[in-house]
Amino acid sequence: MLEEALAPIQQDLAAVTERLLSQLTEPLARRVAYLITAGGKRLRPALVLLAGRCGQSPNREALIDTATAVELIHTATLIHDDIIDSSQLRRQQPTFHHRWGTERAVLTGDYLYATAFTLLTQLGTPEVMRIMAQVCQQLSRGELLEVEARNRLDLTEAEYVEIIRNKTASLIGGCCQSGAWLGGCSPDTVEQLAAFGINYGLAFQIIDDCLDLTGDPRELGKSIHADLDKGAVSLPIIYLAQSLSIRRRHTLLALPLDAERLARVAEEAKTTGAIARAQDQAREFVRRAQDAIEQVPHNGLGSAYHQLAEYAVTRRS
Repeated sequence: MLEEALAPIQQDLAAVTERLLSQLTEPLARRVAYLITAGGKRLRPALVLLAGRCGQSPNREALIDTATAVELIHTATLIHDDIIDSSQLRRQQPTFHHRWGTERAVLTGDYLYATAFTLLTQLGTPEVMRIMAQVCQQLSRGELLEVEARNRLDLTEAEYVEIIRNKTASLIGGCCQSGAWLGGCSPDTVEQLAAFGINYGLAFQIIDDCLDLTGDPRELGKSIHADLDKGAVSLPIIYLAQSLSIRRRHTLLALPLDAERLARVAEEAKTTGAIARAQDQAREFVRRAQDAIEQVPHNGLGSAYHQLAEYAVTRRS
């Protein structure tokens, strides 16, 4: 479904990959190429390109450069997140820090951020720079909020949504907003596409959290139960905690969680309907995303947006 949705921009996505690899000029930075070519979804650069085509005067080169910068930023966040989470696997490959060490991973992530903004400065478009700088601030805020919320079984749904709005949805929203700006869209269309991205990002992260409990590691390309193991409280866990007595909640979710109890938590999240309830909330965010762009001129890409919406809530990886 994702391949079909992105078919109209495959040529431009291939150009993004070439541009990405061309930016890795330092010997250490070139080591990250194995992650870039390991089969990532390219969803974020794709949203830049799709949003750009909703305008009347898309600047192809600027859109490709912005999509490249976005993927550099996203890759940097993945490298840093994997360090924080002590993850061993990413896209069915060893994580960067596992392969090259934590010091090199931290510095490589920083290098990718700097490279992304060097590329953005060459656009000569201050508005896109402003959008992406604000996004990076929100990404960091989201990660900080998530760390502070670890092991909090009293975390509310509103607090959780605030975390994922910053740590995931902000970048996806920024992709749509930047692409629309570079496509020459009207201010209303830029705002509508940004709203699509934010709601789409919220749905995407909720499904990601559900897959952490139910997914197949071979399909996901990473370990399952990783978020739960490090104490991250996701929406299905919030719903599960709400369905349990205080005594049962602390018995089931008390730390440390060994592999057997992690599996039991995942099973109870399924049997109590917590996962299904979270999936319903993801569908609601997708509905809001679709409503946001109901009046947007899709320029023949309406089916791509529809397929992307379906993919967000039906994906298995």
